[in-house]
Amino acid sequence: MLIDSHLHLEQFEDIGAVHAEAIDAGVTGFVCVSQERQSMQKVLELLDRFPESVIPALGVHPVEVTRLSDEDVEEALEFMADHLERVGEVGEVGLDYKWAETAAAQERQAEILTRQLDLAAEYGKPVNLHSRRCLRQVMDRAIAFHRDTGLNAQLHWFTQSSKLVRICNDEGIYMSVGPTVLYQEQTQEVASAISDELLLLETDAPVPIGGQEGHPRRVREVAAKLAELKGISLADIAALTGSNFTRFLGR
Repeated sequence: MLIDSHLHLEQFEDIGAVHAEAIDAGVTGFVCVSQERQSMQKVLELLDRFPESVIPALGVHPVEVTRLSDEDVEEALEFMADHLERVGEVGEVGLDYKWAETAAAQERQAEILTRQLDLAAEYGKPVNLHSRRCLRQVMDRAIAFHRDTGLNAQLHWFTQSSKLVRICNDEGIYMSVGPTVLYQEQTQEVASAISDELLLLETDAPVPIGGQEGHPRRVREVAAKLAELKGISLADIAALTGSNFTRFLGR
């Protein structure tokens, strides 16, 4: 089974068509992450619409922490807490130093991340983490969360450093590979260093990558490239990453 472990399905204009095209390409699961109060509501609606394939994740994205008012962030966190029992994961949460350029902004992101990790621990949910321009800081938070709670953590789009990947391998932190692996030699090298039992697939759709529109059907291309890099079949990589995802969720 092919699982897109990180995408924004609610952002597509024709969600039904996108979902159907991905299903036709062999994708059987969609982890629909959210960013703020409105997208959380939409993700829950996707769960009602596609209960057999959508795995919803609720969270306040670190970029939104820098954009939203304190009141809006509090409202989003309250909504998140009220609905976490229904969902599979907490996400997309983390840090983002592209947007948090000052010490105060970084501290604010860290505070909101802590509160969301506390909610994940309280409700027994794994976490789906964002780490733009702060890879080590988020990795350290993922490791601490996993050690303290026994719950799993996924670092999404974490394919910039083989050194950090090796640390994650030792600590049991899951990492997901997206369509950059189709074009970038560095991504291919780093992705090859991820332990087989910690490897997940993603697209981050609809984010365009490699000059192509983001789409969850592209998870099949990602899987095929990883199969080539590892010298195994597409069926084997699908089985491997599917099993990893089930274990990540704690099922």
